[in-house]
Amino acid sequence: MTSSDTGAGPRAAPGRPGPLARRLLPNEPRVAAPVREATLTAQYLLPAIAELGACMLAVRLQVDAELGRASPVKQGKAYPLGHCLEISLAVQDRLRSLDESQLPEQAAAGLRALRAFQAAGGTVRRTWGALREQYFQNAFQVGSLYVDVSNDTVTITKPKVEILPFDEAQFVPIRDFVHFRQIGSGYWEGHWYANHLLPELAPHCPLIHVKPNGHIKIHDAAQYMLALTRAGGFAPSAAVLREAPMPDAVFEQAATALRSAGYALPRDAAQGREQALQQCSRQRARRWHQSPDVLKRVVQDVQQANLRLVQHTANTHPSPTQDQAVKTITIDNTDYDVASLSQEAKVQLQSIQFVDQELARLQAQLAVLQTARASYVQALKSLLPPA
Repeated sequence: MTSSDTGAGPRAAPGRPGPLARRLLPNEPRVAAPVREATLTAQYLLPAIAELGACMLAVRLQVDAELGRASPVKQGKAYPLGHCLEISLAVQDRLRSLDESQLPEQAAAGLRALRAFQAAGGTVRRTWGALREQYFQNAFQVGSLYVDVSNDTVTITKPKVEILPFDEAQFVPIRDFVHFRQIGSGYWEGHWYANHLLPELAPHCPLIHVKPNGHIKIHDAAQYMLALTRAGGFAPSAAVLREAPMPDAVFEQAATALRSAGYALPRDAAQGREQALQQCSRQRARRWHQSPDVLKRVVQDVQQANLRLVQHTANTHPSPTQDQAVKTITIDNTDYDVASLSQEAKVQLQSIQFVDQELARLQAQLAVLQTARASYVQALKSLLPPA
């Protein structure tokens, strides 16, 4: 597949150098050369638009068979819910090597049209952004078309594939971290704070998300958001880091998890705010926003910190309602008062409760999937020719 890296940026951030403002950021949802792409789309794709749709659907169905087995549940939701990235990546990989003989004739015709379009210089690239200002979405820019092969990953009753003119899809780039937080608040819920916890990582990842289940995550180590703030010399990050210090309770909960793993942290959120803003200036002066090695290290550090935060909040800091719900436990036919247990015993009990909840959730999802499979089998039988 080809991609284009020229054209005007989504919005010139303060401090962004002129040449970078004319480039597409990674996965930016925008048509860089609209006249050229519209011409090639009209020549190669619009006459075969039904065939292109059939091709994308056929590939999506092939992908479903594999991903549905490999990842039946994600974050408590049954496939395909929440799997837009995985589906998009799998479809992208399959389109690169797919043989026409693996497709029905109409879908094969769509694949031929797509490849002729690419051979003529047409662009096919995976994009990520805000869809209708409601949620984050992965889709494709195919010439002047918006092609979504994971259209049912938020609302499962929608068609699996959607193809629209790109300028009608209401699919826009994330402008800054305020915009990112706005979409994330509606899409992922929970609470959002400036990253006054890890000042050295804050220029690249300036937000912290506390999920409804209490899990804490540093955001956002995705290609587009990293490129956005680096292109602006960390000015987009500084804009949210200037906000009021994160609440002390949130700071302490996260700091407890990281201190025990050896992280050097500010004494409180107010100091963290000051240090995070200093890091934006310092790292910009050192041109860290232009260093691939720094970027690689930051991504690794953020992943490690997030892993530690998830482990800690999942296993040692469940919500207060869990302690209130269980007054006594029975072990080997003996009842124990939870309030009388040692702290170490309570930690083990909380881990057991967490695992039990996950097992119950997975068992419920398994029942749903088994019911769905039985329904699909019955539908298939009704379509089979007589024996």
